[in-house]
Amino acid sequence: MTKKDISILDYQVRQKELERRIEELQRSQKELKESHDKYRDMYDLAPVNYFSFNKNGIIIDVNRSGEEKLGRERNYLIMKPFSLFICPDSKKIFYLHLNRVFKSGVLETCELKLINNKGVKFYIQLESISSGGGNDIFCRTVSRDITDRKMAEEAIRNTLIYTTSLIDSIREPLVILDENMRLKKANLAFYNTFKININENKDKLFYELGNGEWNIPDLRELLETIIPMNIKSRDFEIEKEFLNIGQKSILINASEHKLSDTKMILLTIKDITELKKMEGLRLENERLISARKARSEFLTIMSHELRTPLTSVIGYSILLQEKSAGELNEEQRLFVDNVLRSSKHLLDLINNFLELARTETGKQKMVFEEISVSAALNEILEMINENAKAKNINLTKEFDPEIYSIKVDGRAFKQIIFNLLSNAIKFSKRSGGIVTISTKKENDMIKISVEDNGIGIKKNDLPKLFHMFEQLDSGISRKYEGTGLGLAITKQLIELHGGKIWVESKYGKGSKFMLYLPLEAKVPKI
Repeated sequence: MTKKDISILDYQVRQKELERRIEELQRSQKELKESHDKYRDMYDLAPVNYFSFNKNGIIIDVNRSGEEKLGRERNYLIMKPFSLFICPDSKKIFYLHLNRVFKSGVLETCELKLINNKGVKFYIQLESISSGGGNDIFCRTVSRDITDRKMAEEAIRNTLIYTTSLIDSIREPLVILDENMRLKKANLAFYNTFKININENKDKLFYELGNGEWNIPDLRELLETIIPMNIKSRDFEIEKEFLNIGQKSILINASEHKLSDTKMILLTIKDITELKKMEGLRLENERLISARKARSEFLTIMSHELRTPLTSVIGYSILLQEKSAGELNEEQRLFVDNVLRSSKHLLDLINNFLELARTETGKQKMVFEEISVSAALNEILEMINENAKAKNINLTKEFDPEIYSIKVDGRAFKQIIFNLLSNAIKFSKRSGGIVTISTKKENDMIKISVEDNGIGIKKNDLPKLFHMFEQLDSGISRKYEGTGLGLAITKQLIELHGGKIWVESKYGKGSKFMLYLPLEAKVPKI
């Protein structure tokens, strides 16, 4: 046999094998088609709704039941978003459902409200599971109509809401007990007021509620003795320390009622804790107002009485210092200087007391006038310049050129700025430093800042700053003279103008006091 004959024979063998494989493939395709057609018939004729969705919720397949349910033909539905048929309040639920399906790979369910082509709304339950892989991943979904169940649930829910709304609409706590003192119903006000778990107390003995907190001897006697005698109780007051809400004062009104042959006890409970506190606060407030008034009057009287002799002491000290009565030796000059310095400091304190008394009693007379901001500030800078130089402190200013004038009480305005600048100088470091005053216009307000690089203020001392008679700590009190009135008076004067003051500070690095004042005076809050 020649090579040619062998090649022909080999070709014929391969040709027959290929024909056999093609025949098998055709047979397999036929079986697959028959199986697919059978599956498709079962899919289409199934009494439940079948859908297939991609990750975006696009319909990629639907059976006839699904078509009928949505009222659209398959050709219309394919490649349409399923969300077109979902009511707005259910769309988010659907997309969250898809997200869970593709993430979990297990069967997931959800309930949706849909609307068909006739505008009829209905409820369905979806059961979905992911299928496929890679770019061909999708989910198979079974849909069941649950409209009847949802409507029945809605009817029951509405009935329950209606029957409980009357009780729950009552703002005061209300409790209904049976004749054995078991809880049958309580409104939300009761559970919320007394922090009792609403789900664990039905049919419990009333005395067991709140871990036995309602087992109050006086209340027990009321319910078990007075009520069965058909005696209504009004405004029965109880003081009780409750675990979750603290000490409470409550008033209880109790009465017995009959529904058919069933006895019930109705309790209404009123929390009067805040009312009693308010009454106590009112009495305490009246006492404080009276004490404050007496203190202010005392300060006014004492300050006036002290100023007269103190003025004489200062006057005579100045005469001695000027050698009007003759020469003084070194020790005498030292004594006179100390007397004069101490007298002036005491006079400043007395003046602060008078200022404080006037603001507290509402006798502070405010005379509003138009003044030049830059002129007033320059005047104060000139006044304290010598004191600043003596402590090696450089005074700088940054004035907003857009601000020309402000309507304020001129005397009070100067005192505010003087107090802030004096404080900045007073609490500068021994080596000296810089104190900067700046102004800036913000809408209809002027912002004034006084900044220093002095000793600063500790964070936990900041709340004490504007309190009367308080300095920050004993170390500062010993080192720096003063009563702590300056900033308190400054704050009051600013508030009388309708403004506010606050501070930013870093301990050891300096402080920045900032205040807002309206450019046009407001009615003083006296």
